[in-house]
Amino acid sequence: MTRHVAKLVALIVVLLSFAFIPSLARAVEPDYPANIYIQNVDVANPSNPLDYYSGGVRILLTRNGDNIGLWWNGAWALASFTIDSWQRQTGRQWPYHWRSHDSVAREIQAHCWRFDTTRRPTTISFSGW
Repeated sequence: MTRHVAKLVALIVVLLSFAFIPSLARAVEPDYPANIYIQNVDVANPSNPLDYYSGGVRILLTRNGDNIGLWWNGAWALASFTIDSWQRQTGRQWPYHWRSHDSVAREIQAHCWRFDTTRRPTTISFSGW
């Protein structure tokens, strides 16, 4: 089996595992190019990911992610990677009626300005800041 086929098979196995056991998916390192900016994405409440009060997502950024998160375009891209990863892990649609893409980006940007997001995870809950 060539390397490319082996990588493809491994990717399929990983994606299928998320489809069948979404509640066990924890602290996932995103795929390229997101992994340049995000160390991992963690579903806040894996047993009930759509709970309004305890659901949401936690992200830990890389140094590059912390730097680009300071600016709107970078924070917006980080929000895209974060929402996409949460959806893949849970098999659910992100509840945009509770937390819009823009509000996720604003919270990421605020955290990047205030904290070292490479050591302290950023929690984005559905119920707000």
